[in-house]
Amino acid sequence: MAKQASKGQTRGSHPPLTGMMAFLNRFPFLVLGVVLVGAFTSSMSAPLGGLFVVDGLGEAPWKISVAAIIKVVVTLFTNRYYGHAIDRGVPVRRLLLISISCFTIGMGIIGTFQVYWVYAGVASVLIGVGSGALSVVYSFGRLFAEQTGRDVKKFNSWLRMQTSLGWMVGPAISLSVYGAFGFTVIYFAIAVLGAVWLAFCFFVVPSAFKTHHPGSITPGQKVPFNRGLLLACLPVYLISTGHVLFLTTMPLYFTASLGLAPSAAGFELTVKCFVEVIAIYVSTRLIRCIGERRGLMIAASFAVLFFFLVYHAQTLLHVLALGALDGLYYGLFAAIGMTFVQNFARDRPGMATSYYISTLFVGGLTGNLLMGTIANWYSFHATVAVSGFIVAIGGLALLVIGDAPAEEVAAQQA
Repeated sequence: MAKQASKGQTRGSHPPLTGMMAFLNRFPFLVLGVVLVGAFTSSMSAPLGGLFVVDGLGEAPWKISVAAIIKVVVTLFTNRYYGHAIDRGVPVRRLLLISISCFTIGMGIIGTFQVYWVYAGVASVLIGVGSGALSVVYSFGRLFAEQTGRDVKKFNSWLRMQTSLGWMVGPAISLSVYGAFGFTVIYFAIAVLGAVWLAFCFFVVPSAFKTHHPGSITPGQKVPFNRGLLLACLPVYLISTGHVLFLTTMPLYFTASLGLAPSAAGFELTVKCFVEVIAIYVSTRLIRCIGERRGLMIAASFAVLFFFLVYHAQTLLHVLALGALDGLYYGLFAAIGMTFVQNFARDRPGMATSYYISTLFVGGLTGNLLMGTIANWYSFHATVAVSGFIVAIGGLALLVIGDAPAEEVAAQQA
């Protein structure tokens, strides 16, 4: 990841690199480490929510959705506030430390007070604020790439790769610890990891690091409506919804509909994540040749093909082979989607990144809600078909949405 000039680099004055910024410029893996440690820590809590509500607290399954909705709503408001705060010059580290502290306290509260109303009404709010850290670290990564003259598209891919790497191991370790020691131990363990993440960010992220874009930090400035940014989020929302709908259905689909062993879903995810990391790595060359929008169209095409084939799968060998296609389409989508959205608001990367992350959260919530409804009224096969249909609509939306304005045009409009 040697430093190199970027054709897609946004305009703005680059402050001289001194102190911690000069150090990070020499060792950029520390910036990637902020994302990796955060992805690993937060992913460990992801598979526990439903188990905790049903098995740990003995509550009805519908209460899982109540807590999930609270988390997503709080995260949406947090991302919106953080996005505007970053673009108005609020130091990034301050926002990160607030979110990670809330996440760590939330984990500690769940481990201490194992009561549903505390989990839904208190811990879920804190975790929702903590989820805002994801958009902040991505904004930090993009601004760092710009301020050090790195290729933004390539560095965004490296950032997204850290998230995939963290998710490859975090949930598996979390479920293993839970199976051996129970909920109390695993939630306190995650709280300890949260404290480590907090300390890592405190020492790595410069205290005064903030946006460098001119004109974006004017106090009281009204942010103009960006129609292109909202339209860019539409295909991201649809592809994310289809992906999560299948992901939540997959274990039951493999066991109940295909008659496979429960371990089939785990094997498929292992193959998927492995190929996903490779796809993210090679995505930079792809978007240099054809651009972000066409790259997303290719990802959507692979996704539709995957859902069509997995709908007709019958054996474990089929599932494992299709896991590679699953990782290929989602790796391309994950690597390209953030840059595609950010390019519609180059001078306001905080806002653009918050829109992107919020879109993923809303897509995830929609997918979870659709899964229960479709599976209950129709079948698990139907959820796979609907997943492919939703992603296909996302691909068609990309045909209608134009490319982001060229950098020179965006500079004139700003």
